[in-house]
Amino acid sequence: MQIKFLLRIKYTFLLLLIISQVSCYTVPLEIRKDNPIEQLAYKYTIHLDSTWSTKQAQTLEEILESISPNPGEKLTPSKWKISNNEMQNDIQIVSQDNMKFVTINSDVFRKESAADMVAPERRLFNAAVVYITENGTNRPALITVLKERYGIIVDIPSYEILTQHTTKETTRHYAEFENKDLMLLISIFEDFPRALHKVPQLKYVICRIDDTVRAAGVAWTTNQYIELVQSMFNRDYTSDTRRVIAHEKAHFLWSHLFPTQLKNDWQELGGWYEDKDPKNEEGWSTTKDKSTFVSDYAHQKNPNEDMAESLAYYLVYPDRLRSINPAKYDFIHNRIMKTYGSRYISLNRM
Repeated sequence: MQIKFLLRIKYTFLLLLIISQVSCYTVPLEIRKDNPIEQLAYKYTIHLDSTWSTKQAQTLEEILESISPNPGEKLTPSKWKISNNEMQNDIQIVSQDNMKFVTINSDVFRKESAADMVAPERRLFNAAVVYITENGTNRPALITVLKERYGIIVDIPSYEILTQHTTKETTRHYAEFENKDLMLLISIFEDFPRALHKVPQLKYVICRIDDTVRAAGVAWTTNQYIELVQSMFNRDYTSDTRRVIAHEKAHFLWSHLFPTQLKNDWQELGGWYEDKDPKNEEGWSTTKDKSTFVSDYAHQKNPNEDMAESLAYYLVYPDRLRSINPAKYDFIHNRIMKTYGSRYISLNRM
């Protein structure tokens, strides 16, 4: 009896030892990379309810990856649902007990019947930006969106180095953009087709203090930056500010991305020809009447400026361009917007 009792104790001890050893190992949670719902929960602590389809989750995941691929510190956990209720910026965020409850307007998603829907992800993108940047108050998040989505840097390490081959100016000539200005930059840069979001030769956008030394916007296309005057962002109406920004970016497209044939066809459409008259400082003239141009500036300059003005009007004042010159509207629509991305006319919802 005593031997049996001792054996029982021994076996019990061995069993407890085995159990304790097994308990030291845990099975790692496997997150499927092909499952956007799991990826959103794992990477962004975004939990979707049953109103979301896998396709809708994938669209949201792709947008977040393009504007905040490495969130760093974990975001506040959030629960997301889709609703057909109207809401500002297509998103409603309520914070409660260390949790955010997010509602997305169902209209942000492409409808199967709308095969030619303009920029189908545009409204969801705007809502995602509002969420990631905490409605434009999180400056580091805004800077990340500009860099990741458009390849743009706005926190300049040295103005002296950046302007050494152009204006040779220092830090005292420039200011930091306000957060609302960064939201505006994101808004207009997003208006361009996805394939034109990043231009390798455009790396910086800077804010000049003095609005008397140069134009409101200057594209330094051989020096990798756009210069915008600070006062332009304090206007009552933002549409013209958006137009200036779009105009300056268009110069980088003309100088570095647009093929020769496209530029030649644009010159022909605008009646442009090289003018050898030494009195003509621009070196270009046009056979077309001034009334066929969106502005006197476009008519007075050259095909590059004509394209920049027309493309900016297409994005900001499309009806005006269409009424002034339907052929130029169609050219930009078909040869640029549809060639470099899905059909799109600016919604300006931010």
